[in-house]
Amino acid sequence: MNQPAKNTAILCALFAIALAILFVVVRSLEFSPVHVRAEPSPDLGSESSEHGIDRVLMVHSYHAGYPWTDTITRGVRMALTNQRVTLKIFYMDTKRHAENAWKAQAGAKARQVIAEWRPAVIIAVDDNAQEYLAKDYAQQKNGPAVVFCGVNADPQRYDYPAPNVTGVLERPHFKPGLEMLSRLAPDASRLAIITDDSPTSAGALRYMDQAPAPWHIVSCETPRTWGQWRLAVERSQASADAIAIYMYHTVQSPDSDVSMDPGRVMAWTAANSGIPILGFFSFTVDDGALCSYLESSFQHGYEAGRLTMRILNGARPADIAISTALKGKSMINLDAARRWGIDVPEAILNDTDIVVE
Repeated sequence: MNQPAKNTAILCALFAIALAILFVVVRSLEFSPVHVRAEPSPDLGSESSEHGIDRVLMVHSYHAGYPWTDTITRGVRMALTNQRVTLKIFYMDTKRHAENAWKAQAGAKARQVIAEWRPAVIIAVDDNAQEYLAKDYAQQKNGPAVVFCGVNADPQRYDYPAPNVTGVLERPHFKPGLEMLSRLAPDASRLAIITDDSPTSAGALRYMDQAPAPWHIVSCETPRTWGQWRLAVERSQASADAIAIYMYHTVQSPDSDVSMDPGRVMAWTAANSGIPILGFFSFTVDDGALCSYLESSFQHGYEAGRLTMRILNGARPADIAISTALKGKSMINLDAARRWGIDVPEAILNDTDIVVE
């Protein structure tokens, strides 16, 4: 081989070696930060942690696959990226199993995980995780810190604030939602509120007792069963100009105590309502409601993760004030608008954050 060819071969070999080294470095940076293991509820075993890495247990009130839950998880993971944290997830699954016995059992199993795994911080998501687990750790001097999010009830219900507890409250964007609905249905003024019989709904209703002008709340119902839900929707048709639906995920099936498929509940409601429906979450609009001024579950998760890192870095939970979730986003379902004969002006579309067909 002549000298120019040898030089070319040497340069190619050096370039290949450099690429291989770069690939190893990038891969190590990509996969080193956060260790996540999501298990089905309520059976979650213990997991070892690397030396010097903090353990964080996230306890979800609900189940994997529920949009609110999954997006909170994404927010937490985003906040923990590039941090030396081992994250474990426990699902209580109390949307699909709303019986108190199930909730108590799920809480007991989560406590067992805490006793065996000994996390530094518990991220407790939504009200059932507070009621059946996290409140037992409030005021404990030597126990884990608690960071909550998605909480609708007054925090005092769970003995918060406490020296080892901080978090983010969830509050329905009721007035902005109704103001948005007024722009779409300017002649409407009578509102019927329908929501399922759950701790989430109970907490939210405390902040929905006053409506901005010109709205007047004509009824507020919390049906537990499918038959009661259908009757509430039918009654609203004669008394109201619109329905506000907060939650519909614990409506009991006609033949069991297990919750119905929420998509089926909302699909029937939208198809059988002659008046438009206001929601409070993106999945409600996706399921057939006209519009929503929605709470951001990603913001809840990201803020909970950010607070967790502050605590792991030395901040005292008592020095971190409990906060309320940030500004929501507007959302319109154009297919639902057509169903109710509503022509959405271009100006409203331009002002809306999320538009779906």
